[in-house]
Amino acid sequence: MRIMSKTIGTTLLAVLLCASVSTIALSVDREVYDKPNVQTGHTIKGKVMSVNPDAKAAQTWHVGVKDNDTGQVVVLHVDKATTRKDIMLSPDLGANVVAKYNEQNHAISFLTDQSMSH
Repeated sequence: MRIMSKTIGTTLLAVLLCASVSTIALSVDREVYDKPNVQTGHTIKGKVMSVNPDAKAAQTWHVGVKDNDTGQVVVLHVDKATTRKDIMLSPDLGANVVAKYNEQNHAISFLTDQSMSH
């Protein structure tokens, strides 16, 4: 009888623990998606045509990206606040990129992909 009550108690404790952990995980996900300060912007897929370092700040560049769809070159401001795979490396000429940027042409994210199709 004692072994059976321990087994039932352990099982109930495990179920309760799993239910509470999953609830906490779901609330964290909602917290990420429900943030009011989500940055909106434009997305460009293209090739890096020019890279000009900013003389005023280290790790800051003005990068010209030629849009694959329109052929228009958009100059983006890339700095330490921009999400990149490797923030220590400067953007490379000719690299294929997918970038998200705001109305002031500040790059929110700047990701390179050498295998991206045109």
